[in-house]
Amino acid sequence: VVASSNFLFLLQGVVSIVGLHLLAGVGVLDKSVVRIDGSNKKGLWIAVAYTANVACGLCSLFYVSIPMFGALKRLTILACWVGEYHLFPNASTMSCVLPLAVMVIGTIVAGWHDMEFSALGYFFGVASSAGQGVAFVLSKTLKGSDAGPKDSLSTVLEVVYLNAVVSSAMMACVLTVTGWDGVLRDGASTLHGYSQIGLNAACILFLNVVIFLDCTMNTPLTHAVAGNAKAAATTITGIAVFGTEINYLGGVGLVLNLVGGAWYSYVRLMSKPTGPGKKHDDEQQAV
Repeated sequence: VVASSNFLFLLQGVVSIVGLHLLAGVGVLDKSVVRIDGSNKKGLWIAVAYTANVACGLCSLFYVSIPMFGALKRLTILACWVGEYHLFPNASTMSCVLPLAVMVIGTIVAGWHDMEFSALGYFFGVASSAGQGVAFVLSKTLKGSDAGPKDSLSTVLEVVYLNAVVSSAMMACVLTVTGWDGVLRDGASTLHGYSQIGLNAACILFLNVVIFLDCTMNTPLTHAVAGNAKAAATTITGIAVFGTEINYLGGVGLVLNLVGGAWYSYVRLMSKPTGPGKKHDDEQQAV
């Protein structure tokens, strides 16, 4: 029902803003969640980085295909590793280099037949990965990230609200420049159209909350690696269920992605302290 991805992005942000205000208004959420002041500057930077990630991703798709963009987005794990190395290194940080390398190689192999070159496409794709990595890493340094789920959820909701405000403002400016004509398809102004838009926006709100909550409760790198492994597992499931054909290199790449993800999990597990009173390395406080 929405013909413009920019307009859909704007609608998602607006619905998130209105929804969080309604929940705060009826007392379900603390009113601090929808307050914009100088107390959460780090959350604002996270929102800017995450919005830049989406904006650069949309720009990249103008120049490269979806499979090629998907391969470029796998670089997010490298951005997360660099952030972890500099901000909250632990015993397994350096040990994760080889598993991550296997996953990156697997991505390159799997997407070999989709390889195409566009300087601008690559630039925006890498910038999108960097922005996403920065947002994930900074979310780990938020106040309350080492606390319980309730405190972490409150902090994450503040970030999600700020992200919705920043992204909506940016998309409104973009649409003002590019034009608002043709952003909706026929049938959008119906109950069915409204319900589709609302359901889509609600799903995005829930997804953003889960993403940032996962990054605060676990580690950004673990979240990024899990995303890569999930994409590979989803592809394999699609092949098995729908009989989709895949070439030899694609199969090798998928296997390498899964092997790299399993190896990463093993490295993290083996680095877990076993002594009494010790915390998991992944749960160290951010500096």
